[in-house]
Amino acid sequence: MKRWPALAVVIALLAAACSLQPIEDPGLGDRGLTTVVYAADGSVLAEWHAEEDRALVTYDELPPDLINAVVAIEDERYWQHAGVDLRALARSIVANLEAGGVVQGASTITQQYVKNVILTPEVTLDRKLTEAALALRLEEGLTKEQILERYLNTVYFGDGAYGVGTAALHFFGVPVSDLTLGQAALLAGMIQSPAATDPYRNAEAALTRRRVVLNKMVELGWTDLEAAEAADQEPLQLRPREPGKARYPYFTEEVKRRLLDDPALGQTAQDRYNALFRGGLRINTTIDPLAQDAAEAALASVLPEDGPSGALAAVDPRTGHVVALVGGRDFYDPDDPVAQFNLAVQARRQPGSSFKPFVLAAALEKGFSLQSVFKGGRAVTISTDSGPWLVENYNGAVFPDLTLLEATVFSVNVVYAQVVQAIGPEPVVEVARAAGITAPLQPLPSIALGAEEVSPLDMASAYATFAADGIHVDPIFVTTIETHDGVNLYEAVPVVTEALARDVAQQVTAALTDVVRRGTGQRAKIGRPIAGKTGTSQEHRDAWFVGYTPELAAAVWVGFPEGQVAMEPPTTPITVTGGSWPAEIWGRFASGALSGTPYGQLASASDDGMVTVEIDLSTGFLAGPYCPRSHVARVRVPANDVPTVICPVHNPAGVVQVGASTLPSVISLDLGTAAETLNVAGFQVEVEWRDGGSLAQGTVFDQRPSPGYPAQAGSTVVLIVAGPKPGTTIPAVVGFPLGQATQELASLGVAIEVITEAESNPSDARRRSGVVWKQNPGPGAPATGTVKLWANP
Repeated sequence: MKRWPALAVVIALLAAACSLQPIEDPGLGDRGLTTVVYAADGSVLAEWHAEEDRALVTYDELPPDLINAVVAIEDERYWQHAGVDLRALARSIVANLEAGGVVQGASTITQQYVKNVILTPEVTLDRKLTEAALALRLEEGLTKEQILERYLNTVYFGDGAYGVGTAALHFFGVPVSDLTLGQAALLAGMIQSPAATDPYRNAEAALTRRRVVLNKMVELGWTDLEAAEAADQEPLQLRPREPGKARYPYFTEEVKRRLLDDPALGQTAQDRYNALFRGGLRINTTIDPLAQDAAEAALASVLPEDGPSGALAAVDPRTGHVVALVGGRDFYDPDDPVAQFNLAVQARRQPGSSFKPFVLAAALEKGFSLQSVFKGGRAVTISTDSGPWLVENYNGAVFPDLTLLEATVFSVNVVYAQVVQAIGPEPVVEVARAAGITAPLQPLPSIALGAEEVSPLDMASAYATFAADGIHVDPIFVTTIETHDGVNLYEAVPVVTEALARDVAQQVTAALTDVVRRGTGQRAKIGRPIAGKTGTSQEHRDAWFVGYTPELAAAVWVGFPEGQVAMEPPTTPITVTGGSWPAEIWGRFASGALSGTPYGQLASASDDGMVTVEIDLSTGFLAGPYCPRSHVARVRVPANDVPTVICPVHNPAGVVQVGASTLPSVISLDLGTAAETLNVAGFQVEVEWRDGGSLAQGTVFDQRPSPGYPAQAGSTVVLIVAGPKPGTTIPAVVGFPLGQATQELASLGVAIEVITEAESNPSDARRRSGVVWKQNPGPGAPATGTVKLWANP
């Protein structure tokens, strides 16, 4: 008898609720939304959220199988009732009253939604009645489809996934619209008890619950038995769990750091935090996965696992977009105490000679030219405000008097010390800051040799100014930010300044192009025009290569992040300089990053009035035939300043005093004529065959040493001849008598197959008995394998 008063009370409460006005759409309540960070190609880099990981979906994105699965197992009469299932509610209240507590629930989907966004999780009879009343009012203002959409965006699916959009990606790695029937049934079954049916922790329980959902759908006629059985047999293929790990974390963390300081997302730190971690933003960034993957692969392929770390920053000189950023070995390495310190942005280390281009630009602005000549030598002492400053060349190398161009190509400290003495350090600071260096710089003479500390990102950005002919664009990490419903909050506006005069920037580029072509940066070559500069700090503690094309500027740093550690044996297998590992990393990175990008053009230096000579850098004299080749460099000097004494340290007196002569030029001659010319002059000849492009085979297109070089009679001259080398390719034998053709081919050692067959065109002049009219492979193919000849009978 206790039932009837209880039911009367419930009916009265519900009748009263029905007369109330509809309540305002509660949306998600105070639930946060997950922010998604995208790469330049639209792929997802990271998802940021505070307490709840949630991505919104619309009703139109929900597949019918998912809708049917959720309604079948959670509220089968959802489409018929008005927010409360009176039959189920009456049954549950009677059971609860008889038990003296809440032992049975009857919440509809609408009631569950109300509980999720308006009420507390408290389970009492009063709260259940309030829930029912609010559900009735809610259905007065929202459609069934709107309520189901909001419900599925708020419900918890376990393992940190809030909302069905996040759950589909989290568990299966697919958008909600792509869920299969089996996947939809599994997710629907998890709603009742997410922890108990978590497929990562309890796969058997999750699959059992999936079968319950599928059976219910068959019972209601919402799927057929055959489809349900097939779905029940679907293997449980879950997305691998990588909690909290973003793609390209050094880049995404830098984006996060910058946005948390950006007033565009809010006036206070708390406002900006809420926007990023609860606002459901869509952040589009500049990172190029092709370039980023190339950067990570290049560093990993060159640096030994137990050796120094590396960092790389790359920007597009035309836009300022940061396209690649690697700040260390492994951001998530739990055993590395500095793993999450971003070496590409946060670290500042001495750039060494890679800072010299800013000195060069300042000197050009002050009226010097690339052909300005400075005194050479092994060392120089410069007077400064703090006393004498002794400057020595790297490894004690001795150079003759050099132009500013050659001093840049071979990174000659003695010359650059004289340059900064002539112009002062202040203009260097001004040029560097204008180009894009943001680190504090002291106007000291030592700035000429890279004694100030900078970051790889700064160096990449500043070199991009040279690449853009003097125009600097501040680095950009984020292009646009939108709300989850598409409202634009932020759009990057490039900050563009004219940092250098166009002709100054192009002269710097001309010099740096030669650095890579024939100077200290040759290991960075990638088969296309590039400009760059090496840098090595004192005791090999830091090594750099910074280079660019018109489309890409990048800085590579190699060193030990924990402190100033010399990269010399036995700590490292080689003595690391900017021209070794950093240049090699840069080359490998650029080759991948620029794959498919058309070649751009860079300025080049003029050679007017210059002569190329070989110098023994350990003595400063002309290199003789007995000088160690590791000490010899080919440098260009003004014709009037060509050294005249062959190195007396490594060469016997007779070699120095007798037989010296000037090499004649044999470039553009055929090989026979060139060899004869050199033999008559008393020189030996060595031949290197190379691709000469459109030149005729056998044409000399370069020689070593160069024409005009004062060389010792009897020494060897290397001729670079347009190839291929005779005897390495198949000759043309079509039109030859068969006997002559086979003799030509037999001399190459290839197998020959003769096919006697009449030529198809009777009017062809070659159709004579025994004449070859076809060959395979054709002329120019490698002289290997079998050559087939077709000859007329």
